[in-house]
Amino acid sequence: MLYSNNQEVIDLFDKSVAEESIDYSHCAEYYKHASVNLGNGIYAIALKNGSIIGYSKIRPKSSKVKKYDQFSGLFSVGGSALKMAYELSDIDEYALNRELASTGIRGSRPGRFQKHQSNFLDYAKFSAPTQKNGVISNICYKIYGLGVGGHEFIEKKYIDRFLSQDEVYYGDLGVRFEVLNPQDATFGVKFADPFFPNNPFKRGDVLVSINDKAPKDLGDLEWIVATLPLGEEAVVKIRRGNEGIMHTFRVRVDKRFGGMLLPDSFLERFNVSISNDFVVQKVPSSGAFSKLKNGDKIIFINNIDMRQFNVKSTAERNQLFQELFTKIQGQQVDALALWQDEEKHRNQARTINNDILAQFQSKESSTNKNGFYRQLSDSMDNFINAEVMPREYTSNANKSQDDFNLESFRGDEILRDSDTKSMRTIYDIYDSRSETKSKDKKDSIKEYDILQKHGLGINFLVDRKGFQFRVPLE
Repeated sequence: MLYSNNQEVIDLFDKSVAEESIDYSHCAEYYKHASVNLGNGIYAIALKNGSIIGYSKIRPKSSKVKKYDQFSGLFSVGGSALKMAYELSDIDEYALNRELASTGIRGSRPGRFQKHQSNFLDYAKFSAPTQKNGVISNICYKIYGLGVGGHEFIEKKYIDRFLSQDEVYYGDLGVRFEVLNPQDATFGVKFADPFFPNNPFKRGDVLVSINDKAPKDLGDLEWIVATLPLGEEAVVKIRRGNEGIMHTFRVRVDKRFGGMLLPDSFLERFNVSISNDFVVQKVPSSGAFSKLKNGDKIIFINNIDMRQFNVKSTAERNQLFQELFTKIQGQQVDALALWQDEEKHRNQARTINNDILAQFQSKESSTNKNGFYRQLSDSMDNFINAEVMPREYTSNANKSQDDFNLESFRGDEILRDSDTKSMRTIYDIYDSRSETKSKDKKDSIKEYDILQKHGLGINFLVDRKGFQFRVPLE
């Protein structure tokens, strides 16, 4: 119940009442008693379930903030219950068809619901301006979402997900998707993370289903991936290549480290920071990037000369890294597929040859060492078990005359600096005299030994105080 400007009692659910006469000032007064000021213009609202929540693109500095979702900006506040609280509801028939109020610390304004929230950052739309941490309501205490500013607000579905988690978590499959055809909900891999453990995907893969569920739109796809349980295997079906060959992969779900409100370069999982001019600013104490040092300037990543790029913003830098790492991931996937195919054919050939060998050995007693069949079988046995030199898997794209030869990264070889024409020594970052410890396979980046053997690992060439070092990532 609310009052009109003439103090006439109005039932908001009576459609015969003229909506434009509603006075929402009482909603503004209610907000003051159902919100808490955290300082710096940031407020949080109380819900009837006992939670106190808010939204901010960066974590509020208040000590009252107990949980912060750095992906979506939602946060929760500890403390005692407030004098008043809101009942959070899904968008219902009333909200779709009647006038609502956008309310915050600066008062209330009438408006109408316009569009549902379609993914974590594509918020619901309202006709009137929304206030940051304001509410969209029909009556003072019943609300449909949390304002983020502009004309946007966060719906109940996304708030409930945040409140249901003890710790912030978003699932990840090692890829970022793009919409290929919105009419038939077709999605393709746009970026693929080579650091994601055993990532089988590459750019151009077309998604068919995840756990036998075909997403109906991009928001649905992002929701499906985000809610995959950590550590479980997801069955992902894709079509690959011009022929659209179906592939089914079992991918172990990992947690997401970048994206949404966070930077997303595929380096976030390593806690490494690199500036827009590719100077290392922060390195982890352990892991793949721990051999880098603060102040290292990245000159090459594999055969790509980073000096050719003029990055003007953090967003450009992150997109460049995603493009570069996606290219490397595609080369690795192709190389491993070729290696696995050849290994399969070699095993088939060994089986056939062993069958033939067994037939020859049965022709004559094994005690007759001078027999024709015995000599022939010995020759075949030597041939079958002979070590075969492995093929190189480096793609043709890596062999163009403009590409940097990865072999020059290795050992204590001499590299002529392209700018100064001086001669400098490249030292391998790993001392050959140091003891090499075997690594648990689960801690390695996908089939590391095979990729390194064929020149398809990830290598950084850095300039460190005038000397250049090759840093291979494991």
